[in-house]
Amino acid sequence: MTKNEIAGIITAALFVAGDAIEISAFAQLLEIDRDELDKILQELIEEKENLGDGLLLTRVGDKVQLCTNAKYAEKIRALLAPDEHTSLSKSVLETLSIVAYKQPVTRAEIDEIRGVRSNYAVATLVEKGLIRAVGKKDVLGHPLLFATTDEFLRHFGISSIAELPEIDFEEIEKNSLV
Repeated sequence: MTKNEIAGIITAALFVAGDAIEISAFAQLLEIDRDELDKILQELIEEKENLGDGLLLTRVGDKVQLCTNAKYAEKIRALLAPDEHTSLSKSVLETLSIVAYKQPVTRAEIDEIRGVRSNYAVATLVEKGLIRAVGKKDVLGHPLLFATTDEFLRHFGISSIAELPEIDFEEIEKNSLV
């Protein structure tokens, strides 16, 4: 199978799916070694970007997804006039950062860090698909554990949590006690 055929299959599947697909699923479908497919994907990502294509490939964790080229965002916005997303409040963003850096984390742990109840913020983030329940903590009451989603990665334009800037939590706690 040629690189162009592989690119065609991947692009068509991503277009139809409308969401990210596991790279390992493509490797299995195309009967290609995962490492070989990673190299091909990286070449495709770079080629599409260098050509200025309107649709680009991007990695989202261990998945790959189609996305629009940010270079054309203003023209697309002018053409389609999408509803502006409501921005996240300070308390919701604060809660989201706690989940992103401390995941998996319970609502009670979020409340403890913030010093206030976070029911509304957690519900808002779940509703927007930025966080989700990923299990239950093995303690009394078995509270839900929350973690970020692929939508979180897409929203912030990163491919994994490892790309978040490092934060010195000890320094923050020390400064907040002063």
